[in-house]
Amino acid sequence: MEDNTAPVTPSSAPDAEISNGNALPPFGWKDKIGYALGDFGCNLSFALISAFMVDFYTQYIGIPSAAWAVIIIMTKIWDGVNDPIMGGIMDAIHVKNAKSKFKPWMSIGAIGLIVSGAIVFLPIPNAATWVKITVCVVTYLLWDICYTLLNVPYGALSSAITGNPIERTQLSTWRSIGAAIGGALCVVLPMFVYDDNNNIMGGRLIWIGIILGAIAYVAYMFCLKLTTERVAVPKAEKQKFNYIKTLKGFLKNRPLLGLCLASFAQIVFLMSCTQTAKWLFQVHFGNADVMVTVATVIAYLPMVFFIPFTSKIVKKIGTKLAVAVPLFLSLIASLVMMFVPMPANTAGTVTFIVGLMLVQTGGGLFSLLAWAMVNDCIDYQQIKTGMREEGSVYALYSLFRKISQGVALSLPLLCMEAVGYDANVKPITAQDPGVAERMVTVSFVLMFVGAALMLAAFFLVYNLGKKQVEEISLKLGKTNEITLTDVLNESGDKD
Repeated sequence: MEDNTAPVTPSSAPDAEISNGNALPPFGWKDKIGYALGDFGCNLSFALISAFMVDFYTQYIGIPSAAWAVIIIMTKIWDGVNDPIMGGIMDAIHVKNAKSKFKPWMSIGAIGLIVSGAIVFLPIPNAATWVKITVCVVTYLLWDICYTLLNVPYGALSSAITGNPIERTQLSTWRSIGAAIGGALCVVLPMFVYDDNNNIMGGRLIWIGIILGAIAYVAYMFCLKLTTERVAVPKAEKQKFNYIKTLKGFLKNRPLLGLCLASFAQIVFLMSCTQTAKWLFQVHFGNADVMVTVATVIAYLPMVFFIPFTSKIVKKIGTKLAVAVPLFLSLIASLVMMFVPMPANTAGTVTFIVGLMLVQTGGGLFSLLAWAMVNDCIDYQQIKTGMREEGSVYALYSLFRKISQGVALSLPLLCMEAVGYDANVKPITAQDPGVAERMVTVSFVLMFVGAALMLAAFFLVYNLGKKQVEEISLKLGKTNEITLTDVLNESGDKD
């Protein structure tokens, strides 16, 4: 059969992995722990910004809410543009004399993140309004640039640590563990940030930012030290980054399109419970101060449950089926829960929480495996175009996640308002008759839509099953006998 693909540079050595004549250490615990520390450091900064920046600027600094809304919209637009640009720059420009394509950029970003993560919280409550807004915009954009400079190459680094699909799955799992530990500080920090009257003590946040930034920097350095790059990344000649060309390449990457659609559906719909739960416990179930935390923890329990079994499941059926099969449970559970009565009592509360946990089972494995699937999309891009574009592929996936996060901040609220919810009612429980019950139903409708869209993404768009992933890995690392047509024959992707 004729091979019409572009020439592909092998991404790894066939058996023994050699660097400068020296055998590299085998993939192991150092790589897993080191890679986990990378996202642990990232989430120390990200969690602090996400949890407290809005309260810091609206309550403590005193920026008007309308101005804050405009700032968020504009910075989200920048987020959407920033990642692909950084990914393209990383693919096009290699730091002189550097052995790694990724680690020099991570080192630069790590230093910048220590400073920018703290100055976002400059305590200037008595400044003029235009000064407050300017400082907010400039410091946040600086933080975002530094975060992207670190996070994009960090995400792409895993594709260079190993070419083995199972080992990539393990890296993705450990990344999720590191991120969860870093993000867990959101549970602890409020006791240091809010006073007895629930007012934010904004002057403390800059010092908290400095402390967390220093801890994060140490974590980044261990990440760089402990991880070993075994997959040879071909260094492209210096070239001008073409944003339009990068987007065109993305549109031809069918599995990446499917993965982006699945991530959008998960963040906006399946995980909408992280927002809707707080309103449901306010207006219907009660005990919002305690039960919102309980519901949020419950939503993440399925991910924790799957951690010990992830590698075995993927080895048996591959990543595609591993994330798709549990989604059927989410689909059925959310459909059933739409019609289950949930009165405003203990029984109703327990029923809601149990239903929530069953629905979120579908997202558990996806959260653990998504980053491993990005690596498969990087390999697909290489075999289809002959170019290794880790930065661009990872950045475009990150772009869709950030767009999804923006939509997720507003869509669930609009859906609740559509069934009568009024956030301005005082007390908040004084909603019109029937509104609370409809809100419970809508919460499960949103999750049902999410599960359905994710299933559609994996069975109709994403075309890298276990066999395809293994054959692409074989072609990139061991032989040139398999053609792109052979690899994608089952999936029907012959464009």
